[in-house]
Amino acid sequence: MAGAVRYRQGIDARTGKPLSGPAHLAQSLGKIWETRIGTRAMLLSFGSDLRSLLSEDLTPELALLLYNELAASAARWEPEYMITQLQLVRLTDGGALGFRHGGIYYPEGRFGNYDLAVSLGLGATAPARF
Repeated sequence: MAGAVRYRQGIDARTGKPLSGPAHLAQSLGKIWETRIGTRAMLLSFGSDLRSLLSEDLTPELALLLYNELAASAARWEPEYMITQLQLVRLTDGGALGFRHGGIYYPEGRFGNYDLAVSLGLGATAPARF
């Protein structure tokens, strides 16, 4: 069918049901941010270096490094998403951090087609947890 949007499809890691569109994007970002670099067989450079930043007290400098690693790893591994907004929304005494992000979703970005774009605002995404 000519002109149809070619959404990336996959399987929900928790339920095993089909997944596509922004839901697939959210799962993909979670996999990127939760995977330590050097731990994935056959793709050792996949993931992010977020965990190495979490052993320190939270300072403005460290928050900037966290934001940078979130945005850089998403840009490196997710061609269908460009982060435009990041917000620290949760910080607990136990050391848990929660981030909320928003950006532009390109359903056909993996094909190099950035003509079709959908804005995903801060209210449209669930917080990422680390």
